[in-house]
Amino acid sequence: MSGEILKATLPPKDDPQGKTRTGNYMLVAVLYAAVVVLILFSLLLVLSNVDQLFPRKPVGDTNLMQQWRTDDTHVGVFAGGFWKSATFWRSMNITVVTATITTLIAALLGIPASYALARYRVPGRSLIDILFSSVIVLPSSSIGLCLIVALQYSPLYELQKRLGIIVPYSLGGIIIVQLVLSLAMGISAWKAAFAGVNPRFEHVARSLGSSPWRAFRTVTLPNAKAGIIAGLVIAWTRAAAEFGGVLIFCSTFAERPAQSFPPFIRTLQLHKSDILPVMMWSQIEYGNLEFGFAIGFALIAISAASVFAIHKLGGKTYIW
Repeated sequence: MSGEILKATLPPKDDPQGKTRTGNYMLVAVLYAAVVVLILFSLLLVLSNVDQLFPRKPVGDTNLMQQWRTDDTHVGVFAGGFWKSATFWRSMNITVVTATITTLIAALLGIPASYALARYRVPGRSLIDILFSSVIVLPSSSIGLCLIVALQYSPLYELQKRLGIIVPYSLGGIIIVQLVLSLAMGISAWKAAFAGVNPRFEHVARSLGSSPWRAFRTVTLPNAKAGIIAGLVIAWTRAAAEFGGVLIFCSTFAERPAQSFPPFIRTLQLHKSDILPVMMWSQIEYGNLEFGFAIGFALIAISAASVFAIHKLGGKTYIW
C-alpha cells in the first residue's frame, strides 16, 4: 500500500514538469549554498581579525605619534578602551548628527522628486536616472575631489569669502558630501517604492472627490511606506559610512587648528574628533591599531543593524 502511495506522488518519468521542478530545486540549493559560503567567509574574515583588538607592542612609534595622542588614554588597552574614550563618543555624536541631518535633507528633496519621476513624464527622465545611477557607482573620493574643485578653486570660493562662510573643511562640508551619495541612494529606493503602487488607486481616490494632496497622503504614502522607510535607512547608513569624500573635502578635524572652527564647534569640542570612518583611518594611521579596529567593528555592527532594519521595517519591498 505504501509503495502505491509513493508511486502516486512521484511524477511520471516523461513528465516535463517534474524535470522543471527538479531543476528549480537544484538552482535554489546552489543559491542557498552560495549564501552559506558567503556568510561563513564573512564570519571567518571578522573573527580572524579579532586579535587586532588586543594591545601589542607598537611598531615605529615616532615622536609625531606620541605628540598626537598625548591626551589619549586608550593606548595599550583592549579594543583601545573605546567605550570610555571621550574622543570616540564625540565621533559618534558627529556621525549621528550629520547623518541624521543629511537624511532629513535627502528626504525633503528626494521623496517629492522620486514621486515625480515615478508618476510623471518628466523631460530628460532617462538622463536623470543615468546621472543618479552614475553617482551611486562613482568612488566617493572622486565626488569629494569634484566638490573641492568646485568650491575651493572657483568663483564660488570668492562668494564664500564675501559671505564669511567657508564650506570645505567644515561640519557643513561633511553634510554636503554625505548628501550627494545619500540622495542618490534614497531616490533609487523611493522611486521604486512609488513605482510599486498602482496609480489606479490614486485615480479612484480623485474620482471620489479627494484632492491630489489628500490622495497622495491617504493612498500613495501608506502603500509606499515600507519602501520609504527602507530608503530612509539606506540614506542614513550611506551617510554614516561615508569616508573617501569626507576625507578629501574636509580632511580630519583633529589635525586642523582650533582657530579654523566656529566658536560653537569649539564649545562642543567637536573640532577634536571626526566622523567614525575618518577617525578609524586616522587612528590606524597613527599607530592606535586596537582603537581603529574597534571602530571598524562598531561600523560593521551599525551596518548589520541597518540591513536588519531594512528587512524588518521595509518588509518585502525589495529595491535592488
